[in-house]
Amino acid sequence: MSTTIKITPPNGTQKEIVSYGSCRTTLSSSDRAGSFNISIPTFDHTLVDTFPVGSDVQIFQDESVFRGWIVKPPKALDGSLRTLNFEGSTYTSRTQKIIVTESYTDIAISDIVIDLFTKYVPWVTLNNVESCDKTIATRFADSYLWDALDQLCQISSYDWYIDENLDVNFFNPSERINPIVLSLNNINFKKGTSSFTPDASKLVNKLWVKGGKTISQPYIQSITVGVNPIPLFYTVKALVGTDVTVVIDGVPKTVGIQNLDENGTKDFLLNTTEKLLVPDLCISGTGTITYKYEYPIKILIENLDSQAKYGLFEDIYKVDTGDKILAKEMGMQYLAKYSTPVTTGKIEPIGGIYKAGELIKIEIPYLNIDEYMQIKEVNCESDISGIINRTLQLSSKQRDAVSILKDMNKRLAQLEKTVFNDEDGLVEKYVFFNDTIPVPEFVDDGLTWFLHQYLLCGENLVCSETLII
Repeated sequence: MSTTIKITPPNGTQKEIVSYGSCRTTLSSSDRAGSFNISIPTFDHTLVDTFPVGSDVQIFQDESVFRGWIVKPPKALDGSLRTLNFEGSTYTSRTQKIIVTESYTDIAISDIVIDLFTKYVPWVTLNNVESCDKTIATRFADSYLWDALDQLCQISSYDWYIDENLDVNFFNPSERINPIVLSLNNINFKKGTSSFTPDASKLVNKLWVKGGKTISQPYIQSITVGVNPIPLFYTVKALVGTDVTVVIDGVPKTVGIQNLDENGTKDFLLNTTEKLLVPDLCISGTGTITYKYEYPIKILIENLDSQAKYGLFEDIYKVDTGDKILAKEMGMQYLAKYSTPVTTGKIEPIGGIYKAGELIKIEIPYLNIDEYMQIKEVNCESDISGIINRTLQLSSKQRDAVSILKDMNKRLAQLEKTVFNDEDGLVEKYVFFNDTIPVPEFVDDGLTWFLHQYLLCGENLVCSETLII
């Protein structure tokens, strides 16, 4: 067993640290940044301030390689003994201080990742950006690159980090499998170091998904024209002349903007601030105004199988998107992960290379564990004796989001739609018959999606601003 530490100061020469007290590295798929801590006791005063903030650090712990940069280099003195501590993070954390401003329309997510790093992070390579052909429209307005990548991962169910070669890894966790099998048969982990706990702290089977605001379908409001301004139900969010039309007694009318267009030049003037349609040249008749408006995304998804098994657990999941389809998919992925208790655990392997985010097979029959689990964190600690201790933090394997969404589309195709009137107007109701409607080539994923009755925005429909699917 051996540990080698090499540090390069900014614009300086790399130096190998031959003597050190302790060295710890951590790679995490939860916070992604990763960290390291090196303690060096020394009587040599020339080492003080040799490695300032920003110095490049490479740590080799047997086959494992860690690379980062110094964030804090505290120092202490005890008599003539100096103790230097180098604390830092992986290069992934650098993206927390890189601001991006970009807009994309109908672009594949992996292409967005490549474009962002190409434009804003020229010091990385892009050899491990895996293809994600899901196309989206999104905008990053003075956003940190870290947050932008997290948003793309949330949508795609991918993961990302910058590795020891300064190469961007953007990947599907379900396809990153460590070749090592930690098993009692192989005796490749330390005795007494394996423990696993079913964790229901995040259990949810009734999920409210809340996102940003989105634009409705064209909404038709009946109006009667007189000399007084006509109240509109919603705030108009479309351009006059394109998406706003007024028809009175079967005749299309001209519409202008109040305080921008002069009085006496248009049939009607629109006051969006006060939600008013003001008659100008036209002061009588009946008809309609058609317009679009902005409303908040709110979706309810339930897993009835989970409710029957564990009871009702309700939660709110906020997503940073104004796209209803994306909001629904992100909510489905979240519910798929947490609708059953998540098993967490830890184990200390003997040797091997491990990366956060990978799947690894665990075979411990005495604990009824025989499954692939995801590596959430990798900790390596070494001291001057040369002993390297590894600890893996593990979690249940996440379900394949692609299969979940595919199955969901099959289920939605089997929904029966009815339309009826209530005190709020026309309502479309979807009812899923779980036991009676066959789904061709369906593989049961244990999820039952139940869409409740909510008011829909559309032609000839009265719409609530709070109850929208």
